[in-house]
Amino acid sequence: MKTISQLFSELKPDKWRSEVGFSAEIEAANAKMFSSSINKEEASTLLSEWLQKHQPCLFGRIAARLGALSYCIVTENDFQRSDEDIKAMIQAERQEWTRQAFEGIKSGFVILLISEQIARATPNKTMQDFAQQLCSLYLETDITADQVHLDEIFLEKPGQRRTTWKWYAGVNYFCAQGDKRWWQDHRIPGGMAFSVNSVGHMVKSEIIARKMKELEQELHAPGEGLIDTKVDSLSKALEVAMRTISLAANTPWGKATELLPLPADSRHLPPCPVTLPAALAGKDFTKYRGHYHTDHTLPSDYFLPNAGRSSDKSFALDFTYLFYSHITNPDFITMGEGRQIRADADEGRGAVPLGPELTMGRRLLTEPETVEIAQNKRLLSALSELRSNTRG
Repeated sequence: MKTISQLFSELKPDKWRSEVGFSAEIEAANAKMFSSSINKEEASTLLSEWLQKHQPCLFGRIAARLGALSYCIVTENDFQRSDEDIKAMIQAERQEWTRQAFEGIKSGFVILLISEQIARATPNKTMQDFAQQLCSLYLETDITADQVHLDEIFLEKPGQRRTTWKWYAGVNYFCAQGDKRWWQDHRIPGGMAFSVNSVGHMVKSEIIARKMKELEQELHAPGEGLIDTKVDSLSKALEVAMRTISLAANTPWGKATELLPLPADSRHLPPCPVTLPAALAGKDFTKYRGHYHTDHTLPSDYFLPNAGRSSDKSFALDFTYLFYSHITNPDFITMGEGRQIRADADEGRGAVPLGPELTMGRRLLTEPETVEIAQNKRLLSALSELRSNTRG
């Protein structure tokens, strides 16, 4: 694989983009992000503001509004460094996010590459290679298009037992090139981005934050800075997920994802766990349709120069991992029930080692897993830094 610097130098301008330009909201954000005077902190603030207004994923909007996203900003100057240097920079920010997620302060992580050349480049094989190489530096593994690639996120419950949960969380690609194309829902200002979040982590963080705030008020104690998302159950998350799909952009080629009507005979469906609002009534709450696979990190169809879809293929995608408690649906059981999964080296009862393959299906997106802290280098490093800061 060529280096980031080599691939960046091979990107070609998109003639179609020069003719159609960007939408007003992308153009406005781009103008600020491409300024030579902007620093990385200001870029993070601009991205957060844009996500709060224009990100179709409501979980992302909520997290951005509450300051629950960690940002890693990479610039064109960084591209001139070695891949090892770029990797080290990303891993340092990833470790800080790991620490903050462990404390319940953050729930998502966004890596944004700010580059006008990327934003205006043709989506092609070179761009795909660039995205794969960058993602491999982030996830520290080989990346393949049209596959699920995952990160990990941890959360600790306050208390003497220090119960900890772990989830695998899906990593998704966003790019300014998606603006005005059929995959507009995955556009982002500034250039190219990778985003990761976990609904399970968000829900448990909210439960802990709400209870801690009640305790703080009762004791007149200072706050801990925990996030309060109001999404305090997986059932409530189902409604948010359905609203997200309903907010997919209307493009000349239709929506890239869409809700489906309830089947005429819905007796075989599990009961819906929430009373859906009028806008969602009559919609299938067990599955939806996508013209790309929403769990795939790098859909290959994003790296074609045409503005419209290259085919009429579609995927049946799942909602039931959020609510269906049944022996045939372990995704919900393991996520909803919440196994106790922390075990330090000296208390490893029931712990299982890490290291499952990270390119499996949605089940791994939601399944908490018993983790022996000493066996996870990234978490161990983040906790060492946390304890060092606490002692200081």
